[in-house]
Amino acid sequence: MPAVATAEANAPAPAPAPAPAAAVTPPRDPHKAIAALSYAGDSLRLEFRFADLTPAAAFRRADALWLVFDSTTPIDLSAFADDKSGTIRGAQQIALPDGQAVRIVLERPRLTSVAPEGASWTITLGDAIASPTRPLGIVRNIAGAARATATVPIEQPRKLHRVADPDIGDSLLVITALGPTRGFLKSQDFIEFRVLASAQGVVVQPVADDVHADLSPDKVVIGRPSGLTLSGAAMADRNSPAFRPAVFDAQLWGFDRESKFTERQYKLIAAAADAGEAKRSGPRMELARFYLAREMFVEAKGVLDLALVEERPTADNPTGLVLRAIANIMLNRPEAALKDLADPLVRDQYDAPLWRAFAHARQGKWSEARAAFQDVAASIATLPIELQQLALKEATRAAIEVRDFASAADKLHEFETIGMPRHMQPAILVLTGRLAQGLGKNEEALRAFRAAAETADRPAAAQGHLREIALRYGLGDLKRPDVIAELETLTSLWRGDDTEVEALQLLGRLYTEEGRYRDAFHVMRTALRAHPHSEATRRIQDEAATTFDSLFLAGKGDALPAIDALSLFYDFRELTPIGRRGDEMIRRLADRLVAVDLLYQAAELLQHQIDNRLQGAARSQVATRLAVVYLMDRKPQKALAVLKATRLSDLSNDLRQLRLLLEARALSDIGRHELALEVIANIERREAIRLRSDILWAAKRFGESAEQIELLFGERWKQFEPLNDSERADILRAAIGYALGEDAIGLGRLREKYAPKMQDGPDRRAFEIATAPFGVNATEFRDVAKLAAMSDTLATFLREVRANYPEIGAQSAIDPEAAAASRTARRGVPADAMPTGSILPDRARLRR
Repeated sequence: MPAVATAEANAPAPAPAPAPAAAVTPPRDPHKAIAALSYAGDSLRLEFRFADLTPAAAFRRADALWLVFDSTTPIDLSAFADDKSGTIRGAQQIALPDGQAVRIVLERPRLTSVAPEGASWTITLGDAIASPTRPLGIVRNIAGAARATATVPIEQPRKLHRVADPDIGDSLLVITALGPTRGFLKSQDFIEFRVLASAQGVVVQPVADDVHADLSPDKVVIGRPSGLTLSGAAMADRNSPAFRPAVFDAQLWGFDRESKFTERQYKLIAAAADAGEAKRSGPRMELARFYLAREMFVEAKGVLDLALVEERPTADNPTGLVLRAIANIMLNRPEAALKDLADPLVRDQYDAPLWRAFAHARQGKWSEARAAFQDVAASIATLPIELQQLALKEATRAAIEVRDFASAADKLHEFETIGMPRHMQPAILVLTGRLAQGLGKNEEALRAFRAAAETADRPAAAQGHLREIALRYGLGDLKRPDVIAELETLTSLWRGDDTEVEALQLLGRLYTEEGRYRDAFHVMRTALRAHPHSEATRRIQDEAATTFDSLFLAGKGDALPAIDALSLFYDFRELTPIGRRGDEMIRRLADRLVAVDLLYQAAELLQHQIDNRLQGAARSQVATRLAVVYLMDRKPQKALAVLKATRLSDLSNDLRQLRLLLEARALSDIGRHELALEVIANIERREAIRLRSDILWAAKRFGESAEQIELLFGERWKQFEPLNDSERADILRAAIGYALGEDAIGLGRLREKYAPKMQDGPDRRAFEIATAPFGVNATEFRDVAKLAAMSDTLATFLREVRANYPEIGAQSAIDPEAAAASRTARRGVPADAMPTGSILPDRARLRR
């Protein structure tokens, strides 16, 4: 028994009610709700004040008034003990699991009115109704003997309470609601239950023990596990002033399906044509329902489009919008359906949440669909049997897609109750196989998939074949090449639905695992063209973007030949990510272009970054890379221009020095040697010393250039390690510089330091010629000097700069002289007589 707190008021003999007086209100307790009492003529007013809006129900049984509230806050009933009119004989508070009930015993039955006022409820007891209650009705749903239910249309019912009546000894099912006040004006009797008259809310008195009530957003569904026993009196209910039509009447739906098509269609069209302009909406809705029952969805939508254009639906009857949404769902147009269901007039009326769940399922939004189907389980039982079967199928698939296998199994078992039409059996076989696979019963799943694949239902057969292939591959029965061949055949033969998208998704993954990236990206494009709005297509695109990212950002594409990688990027550049990662990918691509000597294309990419994507220090850093590319492409003027356009005062010291080095090199290349030397005058880094040597050489100040090389090598002559090719070339260049500058002292010093190291190398003879006294071996010296004069040390300079500043990007792997000649030939201009390069290749003929 629930806990009971009683406040009895033993009033004297009834006396005439006093004139209106101030309400009897106890002192305010912040932890309690307040019950106040006041008089209005011969009527007694009871006011229950709560801190928040509180749903309630109110009804009368014999001389007891019952009030049920969705609040566990204790109610102070002490004011009722001071009732001077003698109307209240006693008040009892009963605790409920999710609320509480107040039972007020009256000295005699009184008419009861209920009115919400903000967070309070006012109950008026008297001989007249102070505020009328909006009447509720009840609708029979006879969709098969095992699924018969009764529905009470009521918007936003809140909670279901089971309340025990201590006087009568039974239990009532009480459903609360917020205002406006709604209730049953008189009791209604059925075989297994009785609906009691109520001033607010719904009160069900079960006769059978297993009667239950389920709440939906716009109705209360009363039923039994084996179905209610209902008479065929539904048409009588339609004449009641409280009747509010459901979207579908199960009996009328069955009549529309079984009647002679031509006669029924003619009758409905004639009724719509004969009705006046203001009364055509109803007959048109009946005609649309007839077409829906006959699965003529296009015709139904046409009727509804006309009806909605000529007569805008209202908040009291938005049936046309809901019916058109249903037609669009059946036509596989879920976006249009959701647009109608989102209309403010619809809200949650007329099973709108159920049809939203349908639409989400058709969109492939399985999480939303599964949650919505769980909330409208009671509404499914009120539909015609054919729609129940469709709803259960969609709800089962939604549960399987989110791996809620227990719920999916329960829904499949419901088909044993409502039956399964023959045309739906292949699709249910696929769902049965997927459920078995999810539960780890692979052999059972394979049998179900094979059975579906052998049916004449082509969509289910294609889905069954796909599931069988995927499961066998997962079990190791099929090798990857065999699976790819099967999927290629399936995607060629079957097009246009979710099966194609799922097959393409699996095929794309297998292509990626096989390293067939171009084929994987083509799969993405195929899915986008065929199903641009599908969730599965978005997943395919996400997987392709991840693969693209791994190829061109994570370094996986470095294993591909450079030309293949670059062509792959250009063919599928739409997969480039947005933002910083995309910018970094472009810069890496520019490095790949430089590596294969596609300098013009690399410069275009970097220039676009500078002009459109970057700002601040990042822009200056990328401009530094671009300047390097321009120098390699023998365009020093453009290198100077880009460096000048991206100057900033707040760059790091390292980046500022790097930009000064590149600027000096570009100035030297255009013949402004003195200015180039001034630019790097305060930089003492190793690469700056080499650059000074190059600038001085270009200015024909050969002796000073040689001094810079000697300074660059420092104490290298004392070290044990032999000189490498690059070092020998530098020492030979220094010797020629001293000789050309006629610096005998410097030449002698260099010969004394490096003769032992050059003696053992392949450049011994060239070094001897270069360091010989002036005038000796003049012809041979002229050949050596000519090689030095023709050389351009840009590649060596950039290699040394790159060692200290890796952010400037990659270096071309192509021979510099050959690359320059090739680029010049492509432009139709004779090759430069002094190409950028090294003297190393031509020194071989001077070696002994």
